[in-house]
Amino acid sequence: MLRGVTVLETLLRGIRTHEGAVLRVRLDAGEVYPVPVGSPLVLCGVVSGEVVVAGEPLAAGGVAMVQPGATVTVRAGGAGAALLVCGYRSRGSGIRLTSALPPAAVVPPDEPDCVTLLELLERGCDGPAVVRDRLLDWLLTCTLHAWFAARAERPGWFAALADPVVGPALEALHAEPARRWTVEDLAVRGGAGRAAFAKRFRELVGVAPLSYLRSWRMTLATEYLADPQVTVGAVARRVGYADAFTFSAAFKRERGVAPSTVRA
Repeated sequence: MLRGVTVLETLLRGIRTHEGAVLRVRLDAGEVYPVPVGSPLVLCGVVSGEVVVAGEPLAAGGVAMVQPGATVTVRAGGAGAALLVCGYRSRGSGIRLTSALPPAAVVPPDEPDCVTLLELLERGCDGPAVVRDRLLDWLLTCTLHAWFAARAERPGWFAALADPVVGPALEALHAEPARRWTVEDLAVRGGAGRAAFAKRFRELVGVAPLSYLRSWRMTLATEYLADPQVTVGAVARRVGYADAFTFSAAFKRERGVAPSTVRA
């Protein structure tokens, strides 16, 4: 896997397999299959044969990622095709990724790791649910990484993953979001001076380091608030705030609504 997958996995925290279901679909030659979009994100992998998805050809080992609102069909080639279709649910922290995707993102079988994962999933999707779910999650991570890597225009955070100065700082922020980070601390991670680091971070990510941290904390908080068993105070501590009052004020400044509104 390419460097930076750890951060990508963290960004995928809010996207998980939808009830662990995998649908096997077999298409005859020329048959058309409308991709179901009942989940926030649907992954459609080509196990065998060739298809055309959203006007793009896709060979075995390729994957299409489809979002709600899109009317996307798969048309099998002359030899027919076999598909694996699975749905993913998305919460707060998944929005950063899905908002950067088109309604249908087609990923050709150019990444060997993704092809291998799809093959493993085909063989093991009737096995233990915990194994199937982890394979599905890892396949989505790999597919997203391959799609972003092939794009000329990428989200700022993704372009920064492989940077030797900013990449280590991003990994540190995502590993310890509650820590009281300073720009100096983050600059040390990248082996650069404070000013040079801050300038490069803004160039690649589009915002200042601590602004990014603040936004990321609120993205995580949105996910944590979806669990009714976790108190607002506990959420505050998880994302680096000493108490619920300070966190609530910061959350409202960042998101425009109170944490209680998100929870409702």
